[in-house]
Amino acid sequence: MTECPACDAHVECATMVAGEIFPCTDCGTELEVVTTLPTAVQLAPKEAEDWGE
Repeated sequence: MTECPACDAHVECATMVAGEIFPCTDCGTELEVVTTLPTAVQLAPKEAEDWGE
């Protein structure tokens, strides 16, 4: 178990793989699993607009 970097809530991501993106159950912030051993998450990168390209 690790903590959300936005709201410090405990988030469970033991069954997830590195690179997986999921919302924090408390604040809804999109998080990305960075590593699984030890488990670490970070804020997910924002998607850039492609303006139809």
